[in-house]
Amino acid sequence: MRTGTRIGVAVILTAVAAAGCTTQDPGTASPTTSTGSATTPSVSIPPRPKTLNAASVDPCTLLSDTQIAQLKASAGHPGPGEAQSGTTASCTYQVNDPVHYTISARIEPKRGIDYWLTYTGTWQVRQTAVSSFPAVQIIYKGEDWNGASGTQCRTLVSIADGQELSSGVIQTGKDLTMNQMCDVSKQAAGLALTTLLAKS
Repeated sequence: MRTGTRIGVAVILTAVAAAGCTTQDPGTASPTTSTGSATTPSVSIPPRPKTLNAASVDPCTLLSDTQIAQLKASAGHPGPGEAQSGTTASCTYQVNDPVHYTISARIEPKRGIDYWLTYTGTWQVRQTAVSSFPAVQIIYKGEDWNGASGTQCRTLVSIADGQELSSGVIQTGKDLTMNQMCDVSKQAAGLALTTLLAKS
């Protein structure tokens, strides 16, 4: 990546931090297309400040025009859902400046973050929080949380028992570090969560 592009990315991520993003997530690829299993979680999940039943929310309404502009993304486009998590639709946003990547957003009404706490498949998981809501982030096993590049990072926020808000960042090149992808993913999750809180 050219020096000018690195500076551009750094400027965006500095703005993200200033906007209140505390860490990292990605993409259109679905975690449940990979084999894996989960059992009763052995790690405790902090309480949510509020329960948000968003199963019927159109994913393309999760981000306002102002929030989309804040992410430097194009308008959202409807995408497919995922049967295993109960998702009927998703929404994708393309970012082209200063580098290319895709942000996705969806509500998963049949899977909570407890699923991931004992997950043993092809994803690695870490706990985090988004605006005081418990959350996890996932990346592919074999990739490095602090790597110079990565495929995708996804942030999943517990919004109700058995329901999660999913926000992901995926790239086809190697322009963003894994930390940068996870930061943008978490920022997008925080913005979508703000929208859900306003709707409730």
